Parts: sequence; C-alpha cells; structure tokens
Amino acid sequence: MIIVGDGLLGHGNRKYFMLGEAITVFLALIGTTLACMNTGARVTYAMGKDDEAPEHFGILHARSLTPRRAIWTLTFISAIIGVVAISLAFGDSAAPTDATIAALPHGILSSFGYSTHDKMAALPNSLLTITPTSNFGTFILYGLSCLLCIVAYDRRHDYNVVRHKLIPGFGLLANLVCMAFYLISPVFGLGTFKEPLLALGISAAWGIYGAYYFLRSSKAKGKPVLLTRVGSRH
Repeated sequence: MIIVGDGLLGHGNRKYFMLGEAITVFLALIGTTLACMNTGARVTYAMGKDDEAPEHFGILHARSLTPRRAIWTLTFISAIIGVVAISLAFGDSAAPTDATIAALPHGILSSFGYSTHDKMAALPNSLLTITPTSNFGTFILYGLSCLLCIVAYDRRHDYNVVRHKLIPGFGLLANLVCMAFYLISPVFGLGTFKEPLLALGISAAWGIYGAYYFLRSSKAKGKPVLLTRVGSRH
C-alpha cells in the first residue's frame, strides 16, 4: 500500500493511502463479524425452536423480538475464542529469537508468556490453529448445503442437472478436497503440521459432543434420530 500510495498520491503521501486502506479493512472486519454473529444467532435460535439445542435459545426477547440469549451466548464464546487465538500467536514458526525476547520490557503486559525460542517454537501457533478450525466447520456447512441441494431437488418437476447436480456436486467435491488437505498437508510436509492436526482434533471433539447431545436429547424427547418416512414430493 505504501508503494501504491507513492505512485497514486505522490511521494510523501503514501501513509494516507495506507491508513485509508487499514481503516476500510477494519470496518470490513467489523461488518463481517456482525454478519457472522447475526447468522449464528439465528441458526442457534432455529435449533432452539426445533428442540435441537437448549430451548431457551429459541425464545425471542419480548421488546426487541431478537434472539438475545443466543446473541449474548455467541458473543461470550467468540470473546473466549479470540483470547485463545492470540494467546500463542508467536508459537511454532513465528517464535521470536532469544535476543528479541531478551530485549522486551520486563513486565506482565509486555513479556508475560515469552520463554525461549526453542520452547515457543515447539508449541502450536494458536492463531493458525483457530483459523483452520473455524474454516473446517465452514467447509462442512457448505459441503452439506451442496449435498442437501442434490438430495432435495432429486426427482422434482423443476429438476435441472446443471443447477441441481453438477454445480452442487462440484461444490461438495471442492469442500471435501479442502477438508482432506488437513491430512494431506502434514503427510507431505506442506507447511506446518501441528496446527492442521490440532484443528482436526478440536473439530472431532466438538462433533462427538454434538452427536452425543443430539442422541441424548432425541432420546429424552422421544424423537426419532433418523427419518423413517418421507412426505410426498411435489
């Protein structure tokens, strides 16, 4: 941005272009975060309404008519994940040298958590762990959406092989390849290996807990786990 700013605004004005770019990116991140929070809160609200999550998530606030409990719960969880994400941001390959660590001001707000280069390099990078963990869930969601499109439009009168099989089929395949890369990357030494495997472990633990909660909740409410009867197609 500094180089482009020099070329567009003239030498000496590059910092203004850089700051403008930084501000727009910051605003875009806020907008993206709000969009994700709104989507997640309403999906959680729908799960609460369908008895697939604790029922208090399916309650709207009497005055604002918003799923306030779901919003605050996701805000709290997101804040915790954010703290965890930056706790070891200088782990693995981002570990600073011993000379850099020694030059840090000694205090809880400046040097807390910094040990030695070798010890920090042996730890996974928390930021690189949280990011692929989040992306893995996105790949699953998009992949299942593509699969649902294929199944839902099968044998319908408005079925189109391009829109309802080829395009979602390509999307499903692309997401499966992205998820497979979590194992392919460590096996073939493409980049770091600790973070993808740790992301898979976190995703697996979350999936096992979700499956356990779903089975236990369905059994307690007398709901079938699998559909045994499908309604007529129109």
